[in-house]
Amino acid sequence: MNHTEFFAALKQGNVGGCYLFEGEEEYTKRSALKALREKVAGGDFAAMNDSRLIDPAPDALIAAAETLPFMSDRRFIEVRDSAMLTAGKAKDYDEDTAVKELDGYLGQMPDTAVIVFFVHGKADGRKKLYQVLKKKANIVVFDPLDDKELARWIAATLKKEGKKISAATCQRIWFSAGRDLTMLANELGKLAAYAGEREEVTEADVQAVCVQSTEYKVYDMADTLLSGQGAKAMRMLEALLRDGEERLMLLSLLGRQCRQLSYVKAMAAAGTQLGEIAGKMGLPGFVARKLLDTSKAYTQRQLNEMAKLCLETEYLVKSGQMMDVGSLEKVMLQILSMREANRYV
Repeated sequence: MNHTEFFAALKQGNVGGCYLFEGEEEYTKRSALKALREKVAGGDFAAMNDSRLIDPAPDALIAAAETLPFMSDRRFIEVRDSAMLTAGKAKDYDEDTAVKELDGYLGQMPDTAVIVFFVHGKADGRKKLYQVLKKKANIVVFDPLDDKELARWIAATLKKEGKKISAATCQRIWFSAGRDLTMLANELGKLAAYAGEREEVTEADVQAVCVQSTEYKVYDMADTLLSGQGAKAMRMLEALLRDGEERLMLLSLLGRQCRQLSYVKAMAAAGTQLGEIAGKMGLPGFVARKLLDTSKAYTQRQLNEMAKLCLETEYLVKSGQMMDVGSLEKVMLQILSMREANRYV
């Protein structure tokens, strides 16, 4: 099941005996763990009915699950960093023997215990315990939120602070700060505080207080360059390099933006509406609009050449035929020359 299905089941009071929590979205995963813990072992004696084990041997896990809860219906057992589910190797027990023991136990474990195997990132699906859990546990996969889910999460989080936000401003937040929910939760707290007595959080608030992800900074640099502001773009590049960003990575992201410009211009020329362009390319509406405006300064052929130039330069650097130092700057100057040439056409 996914996180939505898990929270819906939990809200209805449906709690299983054993779970595996895996997936890349760590914030939602931790929230689910907290919610399940409170559902199972909340109350005055929560601490006495809560066991947290790090890569336990099977006898330690079974002993915790067999311990009767104190003044409660169930105990909560959290298992972290199990070598039976990750690329690591067990230190204190034989993995094959342990899996056999747990295979037998999970099929008959008491209803007074809830076990959660919590894995950072994805579990190793090749592991034998994973195959056991596929049959005898509830596997909950926490994938990154899609755009609609992310917008709903941002709106719901700000609503708890008494704030409203438009869909466009939601897009501006995650496009600027990134999609990591842990980071976003911090940024939303800052936004709510910055807005003060105002009920609505605006795009101006986002620009004023939100951090900018590396990807956004590169987007901003590329947009500045493609808008013809060469000196400013070079200063932004220098700042990125001082921050430790790799020139080759920046070149790759610039190439991606050139390709996006090419696609947007071609689709617009074919009569595709802006909303459809944004949807097909998986871009926020304001980004698609900005790309379309920027593309008007170039011919379709030039945009194709710019994308090709970035790709070829990246290949030359990776293959050792061109020095990394100066490669991106050379591409940027060539792009500027293309835009400059259009002024005299």
